[in-house]
Amino acid sequence: MIKEYLLDANIVIRIWNEYPQLLNTIENREGIDFKISQDIAGELSIKEFRNINGMHVLTDRFLKLLGHIINNDGSSLKGHNENSCIKQDSNNNMYFVEGYKISHNDYSLIDICKNHKEYILVTEDKKMLESAKIVLDPSRVLTFNEFLKDLNSFNVL
Repeated sequence: MIKEYLLDANIVIRIWNEYPQLLNTIENREGIDFKISQDIAGELSIKEFRNINGMHVLTDRFLKLLGHIINNDGSSLKGHNENSCIKQDSNNNMYFVEGYKISHNDYSLIDICKNHKEYILVTEDKKMLESAKIVLDPSRVLTFNEFLKDLNSFNVL
């Protein structure tokens, strides 16, 4: 069985800053993998352009993510009834999960995990964390520290 983690942008940035070799280590281990959604990759790419000799290029650390980017399945409220705990605002860019207001990108990550039972969501965003625990099984949602503890079981750290 492979354990697959879907990482939020704040987690990727924190890994880059605090554990620069961690993603390489995960990539080289059997039984675990990480994924990044297209939307999160887009967010990260904006911050990862560098000007080298007058040309804009992406950093090596971003390029290493390319093999881990997954398509967003097009998050929507299909399958949710009017009594659902999930509501969408009239502009379709914000979601409300039992009162927690989250962005379209945040809801998209939750929706990906909802549609792909193999993914475990990792985030430090408090509202997304609480929303995800409502929509998903709470065991499929981790904070950064819980993620690190989980990785210890694979002798990654």
